[in-house]
Amino acid sequence: MKKKHYRDKEYDEFLARAIEFMEKKPDACRARVAKYAGVGISVLERFESEGKLTLPKPITKKQIRGKHSWMDELGKL
Repeated sequence: MKKKHYRDKEYDEFLARAIEFMEKKPDACRARVAKYAGVGISVLERFESEGKLTLPKPITKKQIRGKHSWMDELGKL
């Protein structure tokens, strides 16, 4: 039997927070959803494997680069 790190009530709360955040921000990445829910990505992946929620697809390196404009960042200096 696996050791549980949280109580069942806390798992339900994490799941509710993750679903709420994904409804508010459907284009959010997995890391942002996990951070908002208060757990690691592995916990959310376990919820997904159990069929409790559907996570967004992982962001590729190319998509990450496209989200940031380096000219804007350098302009703030």
